[in-house]
Amino acid sequence: MTVIYRLEELIPEYPAPVVTIGNFDGVHLGHQDLMRELMARAARINGTPVVMTFHPHPLQVLAPNNAPLQIQTLNQKIATIETLGIPLVVIIPFDLTLAQMSARGFALQVIWERLRPKEIYVGPNFAFGNRRQGSFNLLKEIGEEKGFLAAKIHQVQFRDSRVSSTGIRQALISGQVGLARRLLGRPFALEGEIIHGTGLGSRLQVPTANLRSPNELIPRRGVYVTMLNLEGRRYKGVTNIGFRPTVDTDEGASLSIETHVLDFEQDIYGKQVALDFLVRLRDERRFSGRQALIEQIRKDIANARRYFAWLKSAVPNRSWD
Repeated sequence: MTVIYRLEELIPEYPAPVVTIGNFDGVHLGHQDLMRELMARAARINGTPVVMTFHPHPLQVLAPNNAPLQIQTLNQKIATIETLGIPLVVIIPFDLTLAQMSARGFALQVIWERLRPKEIYVGPNFAFGNRRQGSFNLLKEIGEEKGFLAAKIHQVQFRDSRVSSTGIRQALISGQVGLARRLLGRPFALEGEIIHGTGLGSRLQVPTANLRSPNELIPRRGVYVTMLNLEGRRYKGVTNIGFRPTVDTDEGASLSIETHVLDFEQDIYGKQVALDFLVRLRDERRFSGRQALIEQIRKDIANARRYFAWLKSAVPNRSWD
């Protein structure tokens, strides 16, 4: 897959571009459906499927205090799009200059002049240009002027509601990682580096891998069943997100993401990993003493093992490390 980060590098040399445009935060089931349809329609005319997206999110430039926390990092978004077989992704750098461009100017100068699309497909709530004044009808009108087709792709529903990035954010903020998994079509994941922590887990004989993540959106504080993805392998784990509310909590402690990897003894400090969230076990809470904490950790580990045993029986052909 080719990724273009600067519009200056984008020249109309791709055969019959079939384009979709949007933020695509999370690349959820609705986005995936749109991109698969894009691939199918491009195949019919021997065209090039193209995904155009923005970075950073427009609200992070225009109204930072109101900008939604992003479900994925840019790297995660690109990697997910690549799994769908899209050959070309265009990252449109969003800044104040672009924000002030009229809708017609954006359609002509960015989309038409840079790509010369044959077809453009967008989601049901698509809007573009200064103050989002550009509607689908304007895009269709310009398409008729320049000779490209503009069309909408239908919405994807889950339990009679439209699948949306907003709904996924709400699920994660409330700790519903199972619901987020169903809306994303895969587990929600944090990426980052394993760093040294306080060493409390090792003192309790339950060593943990501490994740420093660039992800903006972190699930609600609590304990989760997770999978740690390391160098092409997946390892079962139990993850605590929170401020270590034990008997010796440092009141000034920062939020930590600590994973006890089951049956695992490797030194992975400094390694880049991804952490998949499968199901929530409980809220984070304070304990009366270390023994109470140790007993709860043992219960969490036992519950995680039961979940993985159930998962293996429910999906017998899946390989688990």
